[in-house]
Amino acid sequence: MRKLTLLLIVLLALIGGAAIYLVVTTPKSAAPIRFPLAESHRQLLAHVPDAADSFALVPSAALLHGKLLANPVTREPILQWTHEHELPRPWMLGGADLAVWKRDKVTSYALRLDPFRALLVRTWLLVSSNADARWVGSTLIMHDAMPSPAPSATPADLSALLRLATGLPEGDVFVVQRETGRGAFPPIGRPAVTSVRVTATEVLLVSRAATTETAEQREIRPRFPKGAMLAASFAAPPRVLGDLNRLLGARIDSLVDEGGSLALYDVKGGTFLPRPKGVLVIPADDRAREQMKNVERVAALVGETRDTGDQILVSFDRTSMSLYIKDAMVPASWPSTRWSLRIDPKRLIPVLRRVGDSPGLRFAAPRLHRAARDLRRWMDALNEADSVEAAASVAGGVEELRVRVSSK
Repeated sequence: MRKLTLLLIVLLALIGGAAIYLVVTTPKSAAPIRFPLAESHRQLLAHVPDAADSFALVPSAALLHGKLLANPVTREPILQWTHEHELPRPWMLGGADLAVWKRDKVTSYALRLDPFRALLVRTWLLVSSNADARWVGSTLIMHDAMPSPAPSATPADLSALLRLATGLPEGDVFVVQRETGRGAFPPIGRPAVTSVRVTATEVLLVSRAATTETAEQREIRPRFPKGAMLAASFAAPPRVLGDLNRLLGARIDSLVDEGGSLALYDVKGGTFLPRPKGVLVIPADDRAREQMKNVERVAALVGETRDTGDQILVSFDRTSMSLYIKDAMVPASWPSTRWSLRIDPKRLIPVLRRVGDSPGLRFAAPRLHRAARDLRRWMDALNEADSVEAAASVAGGVEELRVRVSSK
């Protein structure tokens, strides 16, 4: 009996010691990713194969997991992700860094673990998991059917991508989409690099891609109507405005050749072609007033126009103008040279789901239909967000997109 008691005491002491070690060696905070990347981060990315369409670097993956759970916007997506993907539990990881990549629609992982946690994860793999896994030293490679490069190697284009990332703000995640990684966020050129910062109330993304565009563009500093489900300002008319001509029955794209703004308050469904309800805002000058003559008759039949002296307001319905005039204006977070927008996800996402399934819009306004479909795909996980703001600019051969997703 004494031997059994002694054995239990020793066993409990070992368990307690292991628990204390896990607590003591689990960091409470971690240095964010800074650019240029540290050598240890470059070595972890060396496990990413050249054939990967996209990849991400996450320092202290367990800490990021906690941040994502604390944010109302990201909580449900991260719970769904961890449910669908077999990975070690966060308490097993400590301060382990993580590399994630996607190749041929398969997501793979590389985790760099300390010796004790490597032992824990090896035990977990033997007892509780059937995951496809192998070890390269202290780095665990999971769900990668093809051999990764040797740790001393680096992806062929990594140096160029890291040069593009130089100057990005520090973040909790570094994401890269290669030339083949199209169709996903961000909606800029490829290859693209993104720094992601997560707090309890917002997610901030800054993305960059190289561009051959060299034309000088004027800076815009918009103010957004707070009550609109979508408000956008642009330095040049986007191509989707050409599709709006068909929906509104007037040539509105010619009004904004030199830039303007759009406030969308609703979309009227129940017809073959959905009709947007909102206000188009144009800087007032002699040219704009001359262009207005081409649309005034149509606007007067279904809506109204106003000339405030510095702006011309055009509405193609009977309710949006009064909403816009009474609306409180919110300054944009950043200036831009291409476009800026502010979105109310709780109101816009249901509209996008309806519009994305509209056969009339698909055939009569294909650009607008694709834009609504892409925006729906990117925003489907943002039901808990209170606002989304974005700004796109070009300078020095680089296009940059900033996005803030706020939960309160």
